[in-house]
Amino acid sequence: MTDGTIHTNGRAPRWVAPASCAGAPADPIGLGPTRYEENPDDLEAAALLRAFTAGNASVRQSQAPVNTASAEVVARYHAARARIDQVDRFRARGSVVEALDENDRVVRRHASDGPEDRRRRAMHPRLLWFVLGLSALFDASFIGSLMQQIFDVDWKHPLFYFAYLPGVGIAVCLYAAGVELATHLLRRRDRLSRRLELPPLNPAVALRRIFWDWRPEPLERREDDLPWSRLPGPVLFGALVLGLLGVAALVRAQSEAAEFEWLAVYQPAFVVLLILLSIGAIAVKVQSHNPYADSSERAEHRIADAEDRADRLVQEARDAVAAHGQSWDALQSAVSAAKATAREVVEEACAVLLETRSRRRKREDVKLALPLVRLAWPEENGSFPREDTQLPGLDLHLLDYATKAADRYRPEDLESCLQAAVDKLNSQFEALRTAADDPPPGDVAPA
Repeated sequence: MTDGTIHTNGRAPRWVAPASCAGAPADPIGLGPTRYEENPDDLEAAALLRAFTAGNASVRQSQAPVNTASAEVVARYHAARARIDQVDRFRARGSVVEALDENDRVVRRHASDGPEDRRRRAMHPRLLWFVLGLSALFDASFIGSLMQQIFDVDWKHPLFYFAYLPGVGIAVCLYAAGVELATHLLRRRDRLSRRLELPPLNPAVALRRIFWDWRPEPLERREDDLPWSRLPGPVLFGALVLGLLGVAALVRAQSEAAEFEWLAVYQPAFVVLLILLSIGAIAVKVQSHNPYADSSERAEHRIADAEDRADRLVQEARDAVAAHGQSWDALQSAVSAAKATAREVVEEACAVLLETRSRRRKREDVKLALPLVRLAWPEENGSFPREDTQLPGLDLHLLDYATKAADRYRPEDLESCLQAAVDKLNSQFEALRTAADDPPPGDVAPA
């Protein structure tokens, strides 16, 4: 190559660029670009480093759903624990004990009743309400029509409708008289049935007891007996109500007889019919009234309510524990999926490196030990790096919170707590049922 020169030749000077000489070597002193041989170890390290970076990115992406699953596990755990605490509080409150204890007292009270159980009703209470409703409807219409005739008003006047109120009042008084009479009659009948012997009775003794010596001997009442009976008041009140109905029936019959003379002979029958209807309502109340049956039904209902409440609380607790178990399984699945995804990224890179290595390199020439023994930078030259060496790896510690939550809020702990609470609650039923089957202390024969 010739150097650039300046030519004048009688003209203005001009610069000529240098040109290469023909046949000269291209780079006689080695000043051109230099190419280095590729290092396979560096290429493998770069690929593995990118794999760890991608794996950590997948871990960070899965951290949000994993944290959500962890929060769900914690919330479900505390909800289930609250349900179990409700079972414990129900047991500690003693509702089951009180209900079964009351039923046990009822059973022991009537253990010696014999073939005629005092808890048996002569008539069903529903029959009472049916008869009472018919009687109230008839009395209200009967007294109402009578009062409308007395007021002499038609359906346009307000008094036409207020005329039914006395009939409703008569029906209420009739029911109250039946309640009082039934209560005191049952008390007297129950006390008479407890007598072991009856003294002789003749007209003279009856007259003396009616007018003079009402109670010849003092009476004693046990704690479990019914209160004393007081019949004069209820009998007088019932007689007044029936008398008022009889007067109303007589007035109505006379007013109808004035218009229809052929009905005059039936006036007494009409009065007696109305009074008998009212007496029938009182009699049904007397026959259906039974405090022993009411006490037994209350005890049975209380036991049923306690069992229903216990079943409901236990079922709610089991559902809460099952829901926590499902959320715990979901958390475990989320953590396992996050770890598996990160491993797949790194393991896929290792597989590609091994395939490339098998085609291009000899085993004795490799520097990185593959496949990986652990999810960290592989060993070099047969030895692991020092403890203070910071090498790339999978940051699985990002999932430590979820792992600790899964270990702390395990469903087995809730299941054991629930089973212990249910066993304690069932022991109350079993203990009191066993006590109910045992004879009372007074019935045990001495040895």
